[in-house]
Amino acid sequence: MSNAVEKRKKILKIIIENPGAGFLDIQKNTGYGHGNLSHHLKTLEQEGSIRIRREKRKVWVFDSASDPNYDRFWMFLRKETCKKILIFLLEERFASFAHIRDAIKKSPGTTSTTMKTLMEKKLIKKIPGFPDIYTLEDYEKTKKIIDRMNVSQTDELKDRFVDTFSYY
Repeated sequence: MSNAVEKRKKILKIIIENPGAGFLDIQKNTGYGHGNLSHHLKTLEQEGSIRIRREKRKVWVFDSASDPNYDRFWMFLRKETCKKILIFLLEERFASFAHIRDAIKKSPGTTSTTMKTLMEKKLIKKIPGFPDIYTLEDYEKTKKIIDRMNVSQTDELKDRFVDTFSYY
C-alpha cells in the first residue's frame, strides 16, 4: 500500500473516532503539515469518504457514513459553553435561565447569546412561562451524542478561545 493511502487511512480513523473534529485536532493527531493534511482531506472529500462542514472560519470534518442529521450536535458540543448547557439540560431536563446561568458559571450575556444560538439551531427550546423554562429539543438524540463524545484536549483549549468570539 502506498504511503498516501496509509496517511488517508490514519486521517479517516481519527475522523471516525472523533466526529466533527477540526483541522487543527486532526493535524495534532497525525503530525502532518498543513499542506499535506489539506491535500489528503481534499482527496478524501472528493472520494466521498468524508464530508466537510464550513461555517464562519471553522471547519468540522465527518466521515461520510455518519448521519448528517447529527452534525449540528457534534459541532455545538465542541464549543465549551454550548456543551455545558446541553449537558446540564440533559441532567436536569428542565431549567430556568437563572438556573442554567448559575450552573455553567458564565455571564448572563454569554449564557443568553449561547442559548439563543442553540434555540435557533433547534437544539434546545423555550417553554414560555414565568419564568421561562428551557429543555432539550431532542433528549434521546442529545444523550446518544454526548455518550459517544470524546473531545481532545486540543479542541477543548482551542474552542474555549473560539467560543469567546464565535457569536459576533
